[in-house]
Amino acid sequence: MKRPALGRGLDALIPGAAAAREMNVSAAESGRKFITEIPIDKIAANPNQPRQHFDPVRLAELAESIKEQGVIQPIVVRPIDGSYEIIAGERRLMAVKKLGWSAIPSIVYESTDNETAMELALIENLQREDLNPMEEAGAYHRLMTECSLSQADVALKVGKDRSSVANSLRLLSLSQEIQGLIVKGEITAGHARALLALPLAAEREALARRAAREGLSVRELEKIVYSERSSRKARQPKTKSPQILSIEESLKRKLATRVLITHKRKGGRITIEYYSTDELNRLLEFFGVLENF
Repeated sequence: MKRPALGRGLDALIPGAAAAREMNVSAAESGRKFITEIPIDKIAANPNQPRQHFDPVRLAELAESIKEQGVIQPIVVRPIDGSYEIIAGERRLMAVKKLGWSAIPSIVYESTDNETAMELALIENLQREDLNPMEEAGAYHRLMTECSLSQADVALKVGKDRSSVANSLRLLSLSQEIQGLIVKGEITAGHARALLALPLAAEREALARRAAREGLSVRELEKIVYSERSSRKARQPKTKSPQILSIEESLKRKLATRVLITHKRKGGRITIEYYSTDELNRLLEFFGVLENF
């Protein structure tokens, strides 16, 4: 059975709510914002919601908190097509739905156009600082491309320095595989920024998988990346044929580590690097060697 109204009532939670309800008509006419309770079935999702991943454990915790304390902070909505579209507070709305309540306290923004609504939704989520790094980077990008804001404008609106915004945006240049590891929490944004120092996507992905598999710290990964870049400078890839370079890249992807082929007229050598005992054992297992260090 759905609860008929919020447990403490809007008046108990938000001072002046009753007066705000009485002013609904005049507020709507003047384009001002006002507070009211809105039936949950009248609220539609926001297509511009930057958050794509909702932790079920944290959502359950929020629902339990709301059950005990009520909705302390109203959600933000705007009227659209005879109902309402949520601008900010989607987790609160989901938690209240989970509890089976029928209404939720809401701040209604009248006369809010699509661009302003999107900007409010993105900025509200960014200021709460609980988006994952890829959602954060995506929100910055959308503010710049769809709201015509510069990096400096975005930094000012969300209260961060411009370099933080720029570093976040750099994550969008990573492959989908690496972005997926970031979203799942298997590597951090710090790991990802270290990987950006490598020019080849295959090398980045191999090291990202290693970092996730072995639990490498950001500092450990930075050392490996530095070693890779130093070795690259020491090599002379221009003397290698495209075929040899292609074989090297194939081996790197297959073995998930750095491989160097030194090819001469009558022979040569293949160098396969490893950086820990676990990595060595993994390679030995790959080649079918039974010894274990």
